[in-house]
Amino acid sequence: MKKVICAVSILLMSNNILFAIEPQQLTKPGCMTASCKMEPQQFSVTGYGKVLYTVDLVDIRFSVSVRDSDAESSKKKHDKIMVKVNKYLKEKEYPDGILSLQDSILQRQISSTGKRDDDFYLARSEYLIRTDRVQDTNSLQIDLVEIGVDEIQSVTLLSSKQRQLEDEARKLAIKDALEKADLTAKTLGLKLGKPVNMRYEIPSAVSANFVEVTVKVTFSFQAETNTQETAPADAVKTQQ
Repeated sequence: MKKVICAVSILLMSNNILFAIEPQQLTKPGCMTASCKMEPQQFSVTGYGKVLYTVDLVDIRFSVSVRDSDAESSKKKHDKIMVKVNKYLKEKEYPDGILSLQDSILQRQISSTGKRDDDFYLARSEYLIRTDRVQDTNSLQIDLVEIGVDEIQSVTLLSSKQRQLEDEARKLAIKDALEKADLTAKTLGLKLGKPVNMRYEIPSAVSANFVEVTVKVTFSFQAETNTQETAPADAVKTQQ
């Protein structure tokens, strides 16, 4: 298996830097009093953090559906398939507890013909198998279908250290955002202030071998030509 590798995805894209106000514009047009000064000047940058990892878990979601004109018969046929699934997992020496029920229904389905005699009962359940036998993923899916599982809904490769990986990616994203903000301030002759807002985004779709976090950070700034004073490296530590 590959070792865990950390990598920072740094994309210095001009459209990631958004100015809320021009540096020289300190008050609203036509406003001569201190009470109607503009909000503090700000700009936002987007940072990216990416952590590669070794896959050591797999989630397999599947469903079993049985249709029959009789409700009891539909349920019995459904349960018979699941007995075979549990027997198979035991024979293959999978540990107890890897199979969990996610959802289950038993309901009457109205026929499209409009005839009551054509109505049927649907017994349907969704299950999740989580196992560390990643190498057996393909054979497990094939065997489940042969037993009677009618749909493999999804297969997701994971790491057992998912939360830790997200935290590492979050730190990298913050560091990336701070570096971009510091570079922007120096290039434009601004004095960078502390971050005033921060928003994280973690993709809902799980990747095969990495965790990625996006963070948008809004910094305050002053329109000064002295660029020697910029935000220290620990300026955003309290925001992590």
